[in-house]
Amino acid sequence: MKEKKKLIRLVLCALFAALTVVMTFTPYLGYITVGIIEITTLHVVVILGATILGPKYGAILGGVWGLTCVMRAFQFGIIPFQNPLVSLVPRIIVGLVAGLVFYALSKTKCKKPISLALSAFAGTLTNTVLVLSALKISGGFETLFGEAAKTLEVIIATLISTNGLIELISAVVVVPAIYLATEKFFKNKI
Repeated sequence: MKEKKKLIRLVLCALFAALTVVMTFTPYLGYITVGIIEITTLHVVVILGATILGPKYGAILGGVWGLTCVMRAFQFGIIPFQNPLVSLVPRIIVGLVAGLVFYALSKTKCKKPISLALSAFAGTLTNTVLVLSALKISGGFETLFGEAAKTLEVIIATLISTNGLIELISAVVVVPAIYLATEKFFKNKI
């Protein structure tokens, strides 16, 4: 029975990974671009996978997201995101953090929808903070926006915070909704 559950976890991880790849390279699905703002929905897949499968698989799914992000950056010439410290490492940590937060909260008396929302919050915030920090440290903002980066710091910060807020709200709403809707299926299988 234990081997069967391991196999199901592996297959589910592969399905989440495949979904990440498809969403990455399908226009306006994994990355929704509006002008110079690019909102990702891929964090929802990674966080959902981490809450269902645990932190180890969450880190693996985050790694898949990070690798597809690097590939996409080379495909479209987005130089700052070609750096694995900007694209790959933060995404691995997102899956790990979301899985660990959900695991820790599941051991308390915290209700499942709140645990899921807090896991989504923690995962999304981890992504935003780590990617922006990596961009700042590596000089990615100057590469993206040129000399205007220094002049337009307030505008860029507003755009990025709006982007992060949209991603945060979407994850906090969508992750619990999908998890709770599919919980009966996953609970018996894994």
